[in-house]
Amino acid sequence: MKRVGGFLMKRAVLASAVMVACAAVAQSPAPAPGPAQGPAPGSGFPGDHGRPFDGLPLPAGPLPPRPPERPLPRAPSLDLSLEAAMAIVEACKGYHVGVSVIDSAGTPKLYYIPDGTDGSHAYTGFRKAYTALVFKMPTSQVGALTRTDPTVVARIRADKNLLSFAGGLVLMAGGQAIGAIGVSGAEPSAKDEECGLAGIAKIRDRLK
Repeated sequence: MKRVGGFLMKRAVLASAVMVACAAVAQSPAPAPGPAQGPAPGSGFPGDHGRPFDGLPLPAGPLPPRPPERPLPRAPSLDLSLEAAMAIVEACKGYHVGVSVIDSAGTPKLYYIPDGTDGSHAYTGFRKAYTALVFKMPTSQVGALTRTDPTVVARIRADKNLLSFAGGLVLMAGGQAIGAIGVSGAEPSAKDEECGLAGIAKIRDRLK
């Protein structure tokens, strides 16, 4: 009988402890919202500031200063970028290609996606253009390097914006890279490069 009574007493004490703990949690105030956060990390795209304040409306009260405007990098003009993109699409007639043009800092200048072309080619074209700009050579040559140079392979694997499929070409003016063009959508990708070269030929003499 004493053993039964002791067991019941232990259960009662344990139940009381659980009830007290639950009551304490229920009465605790909800954690106060933390201070407004500054700009979130970027997406990984060159020059992207990400989503300030996690994408929510600006909080009340003083705001942190805006980041300073960067000096604009060298780039092909919008008119020449568009002319080249249209020439590329014409050269790749029969394929649904998209064209991406970037400036010398690797940020977008133009995404050109004709009707009937999957918009995802803008991203693939961007990565081809960015890779050509980073390595200062056509991406077809970067792809060839991956067969013999493990450091190139490691660099591409480490940067999700690098893509060594053919179709990325550097835009040069006065002996300097002022941007790059990436073409995506033709098969094989060597055709992307062929069409890209045709587009660049249309504007090469007017690049500054």
